[in-house]
Amino acid sequence: MTAARIITKKITSQVNASVISTNANTQLGQSLWAINWFDLKRGWLYEWYNRLAFSHVKSVGARPVFKGKLIRTIIDNERLRREMLLIVNYPKASAFLDMIASKLFQIKSLIRTSSVAHFQFGFMQKISPGEPKMTKLKYEGKLKYLVHVCEDAASIDIKSLIEYAATMEVYPHFFGQKSAIVGFQKRRGNLKTLDFILSHVLVFSGFDYEALEAFTHTTHYQKIIQSSKSHFVGLYDRKI
Repeated sequence: MTAARIITKKITSQVNASVISTNANTQLGQSLWAINWFDLKRGWLYEWYNRLAFSHVKSVGARPVFKGKLIRTIIDNERLRREMLLIVNYPKASAFLDMIASKLFQIKSLIRTSSVAHFQFGFMQKISPGEPKMTKLKYEGKLKYLVHVCEDAASIDIKSLIEYAATMEVYPHFFGQKSAIVGFQKRRGNLKTLDFILSHVLVFSGFDYEALEAFTHTTHYQKIIQSSKSHFVGLYDRKI
């Protein structure tokens, strides 16, 4: 594997961490979106970890772009279903490695380990086919969110989907496809990668949950369902 496909940094005296490209188009020196997909064991403890870790995220030029909690399942898949989605934008892969190399961050991460379960983590590149403008109707309420995760999805006609969704006042918030995974290697051991089976994450926003759910029953949306080996769709309450 060439240097362009993997970036490695020593994070302790015994362990190296790597970000490994899984897509030929991935540029590890450009923006990457970290996908944290997990269940909660202790919600209050996880929120405390978030507050403690924010300074480290900010210090490497990263920023959280979405955190949502499941409120209702629309299309279930027991293996893929998770309670929480957190998306963090890193300016490049090396920024993420610099963050996890911090000894203080490593100590704080022990809190995260104690507060979550069924943790999936990897990187995606953002799909940006050109997004329609939001409706000009004045809206003062809190937007609602639909999250769809896929495993081994085939090509999705994102542009056509976005154009159709806008006719139902449903809009893209984040569309991403798998681009890189994270691995750890002890001094004399093999490289072990974190579990990350998602190929796509699609996050839509809308003015009410009823419209978002109605959108999933349309012919345009069902094409996404047919393009994926397996999928999970749920309505999420945005926390940040």
